[in-house]
Amino acid sequence: MDKEQVAAILAEIGQLLELKGENPFKTRAYANAARTIESLTEPLEKLVAEGRLGELKGIGQALQEKITELVTTGRLPYYEELKASLPPGLVALLEVPGLGPKKVKALHDKLGVDSLEKLEAVCREGRVAGLPGFGEKSQARILEGIELKRRYASRHLLSDALAVAEPLLEELRAHPEVIRCSIAGSLRRWRETIGDIDFLVSSRKPGAVIGFF
Repeated sequence: MDKEQVAAILAEIGQLLELKGENPFKTRAYANAARTIESLTEPLEKLVAEGRLGELKGIGQALQEKITELVTTGRLPYYEELKASLPPGLVALLEVPGLGPKKVKALHDKLGVDSLEKLEAVCREGRVAGLPGFGEKSQARILEGIELKRRYASRHLLSDALAVAEPLLEELRAHPEVIRCSIAGSLRRWRETIGDIDFLVSSRKPGAVIGFF
């Protein structure tokens, strides 16, 4: 697993912990670690192999172990268990534009919202506007966000798209007729959600490369 995938998972762990109401210092530690990993100028795999993760600012022992596990095995049981401990509908609410972990948690705690359908219902009933920190404008923006989410329902989270794209990229680069290959489109621009996975490929025999798929 490369640095982009690791950073995306660390950032998501921070969000999931915030949804559970964990210590803010802990949630920020994961968010900061994600930014640190994402901005690395040397291969993450090299740092792991040489045992140098501890040289990175804000990467303590616990994070070093998790990052090492992600890089070497491609999995992290802690992340999988954390995700499974929350209602699936609650996690999906993070995909609604304008809704962060704090607001999702407040909606769940105060109004029992744990799905997109329930969120839309309480908004249309005007109950969200009465919550501290929300108001009429927030309620209207949430309804707009729900509409946007439905409109782009075929889109996927960045971390999920990367998990599919990276192995394909390596196979393309190994193809004998490929000169150069890189990820393109919204995935290259690090958009939060991805519709299509695009590759930019240079080849003297494009037909052979197209046939690869």
